[in-house]
Parts: sequence; structure tokens; C-alpha cells
Amino acid sequence: MIATIPPRWSLRRPKPLLQQLYDLAGAPMRMALLPDHTSERVHLTSLRAERFAVVLPELRGRVLDVGAGDNVLLKTYIAQCDVAGGPDLAAARASVGVDVVDWGGGTTMIGRSDDLPFEDGSFDTVLFIACLNHIPEREGALQETLRVLRPGGRVIMTMIGRRLGDIGHAIWWYSEDKHRDVHEEEVMGIDRDDMLDLLRRAGFTEIKTRPFVYGLNHLFIGSKPRQLS
Repeated sequence: MIATIPPRWSLRRPKPLLQQLYDLAGAPMRMALLPDHTSERVHLTSLRAERFAVVLPELRGRVLDVGAGDNVLLKTYIAQCDVAGGPDLAAARASVGVDVVDWGGGTTMIGRSDDLPFEDGSFDTVLFIACLNHIPEREGALQETLRVLRPGGRVIMTMIGRRLGDIGHAIWWYSEDKHRDVHEEEVMGIDRDDMLDLLRRAGFTEIKTRPFVYGLNHLFIGSKPRQLS
């Protein structure tokens, strides 16, 4: 199936009350059994839409999406910038998605996430959406992120905890890890405190985090210092 941008209603925040109630009633289906496109077809807010809704308002300028998969998040970001116009439009259109597996979304193929083929300070925002746990070279990838970000640029990530990830990935028959080889250093989730530790050790500051989807997911934002010590 060709990946498409999530429907506009699924990204609206705050959600209308009826949508909140419908999503709550359908939570077991949309979180465990239904792929994103099926959830959206029956008007349940998909897991990808939940992630996109918290991430899209945080995006600025030229974005690098690491582990971009089908590249739909960047396509959604660019489409929103096309509608809004403004000074970020050219930078948004220069955004890049990278991945180690070709999922057919027009991403740039890379060998490793700790060796990015980009110049220093060439991005305003770098994303790791529900994927840092699947990157064996996690610490090196964050160090590379710091390098390719401009001073003051931000890294944005989402992540589930390790125990929930173990359960979820055992249930999610449609998950991408069911369709590729899994590296022995991958984990199915990373706990909040461990994520914060990874960000701090990599050199990020002004770190913020907040839960979403009933507290089962977390958003993480860290900034590259304007002057590195």
C-alpha cells in the first residue's frame, strides 16, 4: 500500500470531545491490532497521527528525519508549509529523510546513523520518531545529530518504555521489525530516564519531555548549545 498523509481530522488538537471518547473506546484496537491506515479508515486516530500531532508543531526550518521509513512525516510537514507559506517554506522543501532500509518513500539510504552524509550545521531540526531504540549505534547517532545541527537547533524524538515496547512489538503483527532483520543491539523501547541520559551525554541542553497517548509515549526535545564548550 502506498503511504499517504494522515487525514486532517486526525491531526487536529485539541481533539473534539466525541473523537476523544471514540478513541478511548477503540484504544485496544488502534494500539494493538489495527495498522495506521485501517484505524484512520474507521475514523480512529492512528498511532502515527498521535505522534505526528505532537511533533509537527515543533518542526522548524530544514529537517532531517532519521529512520524516516515511508517519509510521510516530512511530506506532511512540507504540505503544511506549502499551505502556510512564509520564510520556512524553502527550508522545509530542502528537508531530508534517511533510513537504512528502503520502504519506498523516497528516503536517502545510509549505511549507519552515526555516519551521516551531511555537512556540519546543515539542519535546523533532527527527528528520531519511534526509532532510536531500533538504532544499534544510538550514542554515535546522537553525536552525529549534534554535528549536523546548527547552533540552537533541536533534536525531537518520541519513544515508548522498554516493557511496553516488548509487549507491543510481540503483538504488532504489522510492525516494520516483522519485515526486516533485527540487529542484536536493538531494543523494543527505551525508558524515559535512559532517554534523558542519552541526550545529556550527547551534549544536548534545555531538554524537555512530556507524555502523550495516555502517558504511554513520550516526546523529547533537546537543543544544541549555541556555543559548544
